[in-house]
Amino acid sequence: MMAEAAAEYEALSLETRAGETVHLRNILMLPDDGLKAARAILARFGETGSEDLEELVPKIRDLLLLVADDPAALKTEMKDWPLAVFVRTVGEWQEETQVGEAPRSDS
Repeated sequence: MMAEAAAEYEALSLETRAGETVHLRNILMLPDDGLKAARAILARFGETGSEDLEELVPKIRDLLLLVADDPAALKTEMKDWPLAVFVRTVGEWQEETQVGEAPRSDS
């Protein structure tokens, strides 16, 4: 069952400049405490004032570290990332981990 879920809810593989591979997991594959934390971070994106760039980067960083299978390697990689790389990474992660629509039932 876990293998099927992992195949259905794939992670985004990210190659670091140090040559390590970090997998950014689908939120649905996080344990309960991770899922709750991810929801809290995502809810902060909609808060008033969240459009400020100074506040956007820490939120994205927290989310990526939460879904990373190797947060230490990702933290090192992200040290000098500009906002554009954070936004691009989140976009690719969302696209890769997006769950497809269920097929329609004929009934």
